[in-house]
This record gives sequence, C-alpha cells and structure tokens, in this order.
Amino acid sequence: MHASSQRLALSKTQFVKYANRCLWAYDVALGVFLKHLIDAAEASGESDTAWLSSAVPSWRRVACISDFTLMLDENWSATQRETFVVLAETACTRLAARESITADEIAGWPLLEDLRIFPRGANEVHTAPVVELGRAIIALVSGELPEEPKGETWLYGTPTGRCTLRTLNR
Repeated sequence: MHASSQRLALSKTQFVKYANRCLWAYDVALGVFLKHLIDAAEASGESDTAWLSSAVPSWRRVACISDFTLMLDENWSATQRETFVVLAETACTRLAARESITADEIAGWPLLEDLRIFPRGANEVHTAPVVELGRAIIALVSGELPEEPKGETWLYGTPTGRCTLRTLNR
C-alpha cells in the first residue's frame, strides 16, 4: 500500500516502541490486534513463562487504555523475540481469516476487568488494516521495518491503511 499523509487526531493514536525504533498505531486497530495477540499467547501453552506472564497484562492495559504506549521489551532474548513473532503471526493469520469484526463483538471482549476496546463509533472494524499493523509490529521487532520518509513517521491501522504523519523538525 502506498504511504500517504492523512489527517487523524493524535488522540486516536498510540505509540509502539521497540529498541530505538517506533511507529504510531490507530488505537482501535492496536486494541484489536493486541486482543488477538493475547488469545494466541494464552493458547500457546507458554503464557506461564515469566516474560510472557508479564507482557500479557501490559498488552491488556494498552488494548483498553489508549493513553498507554506499547513498549516491547528490547531486552527480550532471541528465543523470546521469536516467540513473540510467532504469536503475532498467529494473531495476523486469525485476523486475516475475517473481513471485519463488528463493534458489538469488539465491545464484548473482556480484556481488563470492566474495560473494553472503544471502537470510536465505528459499526465494524475491517481486519486488513489491523493485519497490516500487526505485520508492521513484527517488522519492528525483527529489525525489518522500512525507514520512514524524511520528516515523517509511520501510522498503521487507520481504516484506510498505512499513512504517514509529518514530524516537526526543530
């Protein structure tokens, strides 16, 4: 998909950071991706490992509270990074099996006590931009995320897909 500039209030975005790289994500898409990542982690049989049992509650908070940043641990071992990538790929595969997810279904997911993902008035969320976001997060963790255009930063998961945001050069 061709990257283009788009107007989207930053209040609808969340920062995703790994090591010295980052990207921005539309908060609804990030929440939907993280829900599927959590499901993959819980189904993997590895959710009781120390690093994953610490990561999953953090992913729950980020999915439901858009003020939080998704900080992926740059100190993960190679095995932990590989496990994360496998879980993220599983989440992307499950998401790609559907064209969209209704807002009612999203609002019904119990992720963190009584908090839910807020679909921002959408009747449904198309999964293609969510999968694109998931694949960007995989590329970020794998060190394969392309450099963003000069003076811009990536924004993934918007209803129309990846776009760029202009950065302030001071």
